[in-house]
Amino acid sequence: MRHGGGVLGLVAPATSWGLFWGGWAALIPTLKDELALDDRQLGLALFAVPVAAVPAMLLTGPLARRLGPRTLPLVTAAFALGTLAVAVVGSRWTFAAALLLIGAASGAIEVALNATTAAREALTGERLFNKVQAATPLAMVLAAPAVGLALHLGASARAILVTIAVLVALSAVLAIDRRRWQEQDPGPDSPADRAHGRLLVALLVVGSVGGTVLLMENTVEQWGAIHLADDLGAGSLLAACGPAAYMAGLSAGRMLAQWRGERIGDRTLVLVGGVLGGLGLALAAAAWSTASTLAGFALAGVGLAPVVPTLLAATGRAVGPKRRPQAISLVTTVSYAGFLGAPPLVGTLAGHLGLSTVLGIVALCGVVVVMGSQSLRLLPAEGTGDPETGPGTNPAVDPADPVDSAGRADRADDRDPPGRQDDSGDGNDSSDERSSPKGSRGASTSSGPHRPDRPNRPNRKGVSR
Repeated sequence: MRHGGGVLGLVAPATSWGLFWGGWAALIPTLKDELALDDRQLGLALFAVPVAAVPAMLLTGPLARRLGPRTLPLVTAAFALGTLAVAVVGSRWTFAAALLLIGAASGAIEVALNATTAAREALTGERLFNKVQAATPLAMVLAAPAVGLALHLGASARAILVTIAVLVALSAVLAIDRRRWQEQDPGPDSPADRAHGRLLVALLVVGSVGGTVLLMENTVEQWGAIHLADDLGAGSLLAACGPAAYMAGLSAGRMLAQWRGERIGDRTLVLVGGVLGGLGLALAAAAWSTASTLAGFALAGVGLAPVVPTLLAATGRAVGPKRRPQAISLVTTVSYAGFLGAPPLVGTLAGHLGLSTVLGIVALCGVVVVMGSQSLRLLPAEGTGDPETGPGTNPAVDPADPVDSAGRADRADDRDPPGRQDDSGDGNDSSDERSSPKGSRGASTSSGPHRPDRPNRPNRKGVSR
């Protein structure tokens, strides 16, 4: 590929990130024994991951605005170094220090990957979030048993971690992309970009909906196997299939949303996701049988799969290019709070009410997600960054501009049928631009004066302005 990067440059870091965390649970007991850690020491060391992840996520937004496409390969390389550091540690102090690096790099990857995906969508008009984020749960499902089998066959934890570090480093190389982001436009901030009080509220609400989804997700990941073992008497192998069934449903649901989601619409995807996610967890909480519980976890995964990618994609389309990395960073960080809060919240409630009852309560979070589908209405018209404007009132649209007039409906409603093309032009496109190769569509070849209040962005048909 002439410019490097591409979709593979997004899928590769998402996959390697999933490989590490998928195999991590299987590696923890071995590392605990090798480092002679007791439960308290292990718990304190593992707490270094979220402690480092949260500030790293907040800082990665401004970093991505400054470094653009270099951010993702940089933080992925840092994650490879962290993985290698865990492989060579020899004491609990160096173990905790390595986990600080792992946590910071892991949080940074989440933001950088989402910001890069949003920027790539803005440049090409292609829907990518579900495609990219489907790779992570699929990698986790495959990595967990693979690492367990490798340990069973006599491989050391150090050898496994070095192998994963090499794969992560390779994904960092694949993520290198020489193309510039629209975020690097040197023009001044528009008035809409400067007036962002209501936009901040909208982003916090959208992030809270994402946090609700991740609370439901982490509940299954952390407590699904325990529910099968304690409430249904499943063996260790069958119990481990609970989180695996959810992850498989998550990957399948995102691939399905990638295939058909554009025809459904963002709010409908979130609404249906909340309904199916809640029903799936309710079915699992009922604990009628092992089969019905596994089916419930899988249904919850399929339903919730497209919700967070859809929220992130809508955020990326709603804000202006200059503010996009920080908006993605904020939504990702607020969502991550739900992921962090699930284990202590569920554990505390389960001690008083029982795990099945708590799973039923968590299933009610699906109602919150359903209502949260309306939070997308709080986001501004696409690309304006101004919550005062709704669809059809975009101040960046000049009614006298034939291209903007023709494309206004497309920016307000992102459901163009696949394959639709714009053959009309606007009279300013040269024949060179219309015949340019696909990889160069992100370049701006528009004639006419620069409009600082109109961010350069492609329309839904992939024609560069």
